[in-house]
Amino acid sequence: MGKSPTITIVSTVYNTRPFLEAAVNSILAQTFTDFELLLIDDGSSDGAGPLCDALAARDARIRVFHQPNGGPASARNKGLDNARGQYIGFVDSDDRIEPTMYETLYAALQAPGVRLAACSGDCIDEEDHTIPGRRVAIRQHGVRDAETLLLETFQTGSYYGPLSWNKLFDIRLFRDKGIHYDETMLFGDDASVLHRVFEGERCNCLPDVLYHYRTRAGQITSTATFPARKLDDLRMYWDWLQYFASRTGFAEYRQWATLWYWRVFYQFWCQSGAAGNLSELKPKFMTHKKHLDAVLPDLLGSPLLPAGEKLRAVLFCANPTALYTAATAWGRLAAKRGREMH
Repeated sequence: MGKSPTITIVSTVYNTRPFLEAAVNSILAQTFTDFELLLIDDGSSDGAGPLCDALAARDARIRVFHQPNGGPASARNKGLDNARGQYIGFVDSDDRIEPTMYETLYAALQAPGVRLAACSGDCIDEEDHTIPGRRVAIRQHGVRDAETLLLETFQTGSYYGPLSWNKLFDIRLFRDKGIHYDETMLFGDDASVLHRVFEGERCNCLPDVLYHYRTRAGQITSTATFPARKLDDLRMYWDWLQYFASRTGFAEYRQWATLWYWRVFYQFWCQSGAAGNLSELKPKFMTHKKHLDAVLPDLLGSPLLPAGEKLRAVLFCANPTALYTAATAWGRLAAKRGREMH
């Protein structure tokens, strides 16, 4: 079997044939060469599976695993269980990375007391053009407590922290803690367990834009519609809120997590209304609303929430449909008045 590689790179593959070869080529072009690439074909039906095999025939560092479709978390776990490297990274099979990504992240991991490193990323379209304003970044760089990355998510909406693909992990962060990705989640699955990975760890946060995340028409993360699976995010954020609420010394995290949960819930409700599927998804929303009702007293007592937003939260919890209908009507009226004035 030979010497184990220093880094394992896992790429989950599901119907990404048009972009797969470019993604793999960007990985094989790494200036850090001591790695293996695991291609996990998650039941692709577009010919991506055979292409994985063809790519593996060209480079001995590639290993391919084929499995029935089980979702992105299942495929990621297959890679995690079969990784031979001391460190592990994840690259989506329709994305691209800079040639220096893993050399840079590996060097960052050599800082004392650091077992994970992260970089910035940007968004590209199907023709590889950068999409302005779509960047994964963070305010403070350098070595910091990893859990502060989630606090920044609650405070600013930054996704620098709750992503797996912009990081290089010491694989023991998963194996020693008994962590696998949550296979019941189809949306946010790569973020759902990171609070446990981050616990007690230090992360070296880099400003370098080394990852290029692709947005495709019809993709699972498309913003054109509001898919039901996006409600997985509410489950994840509730789990995070409960996690920080249970820990001593994390009152600030709990406050911000509560605020974030409310704002994401309200945003999702409005997005679903705009997408035209709110009536269909309302039963699923209402299974989460009991959590929102439970933290309403915390919202009303929060110094972080403006008075006007507290009133909105009260009215929303009392009758979400009535508030949304009124807000939508007011928005249309305001837009009409604006047009008339011009």
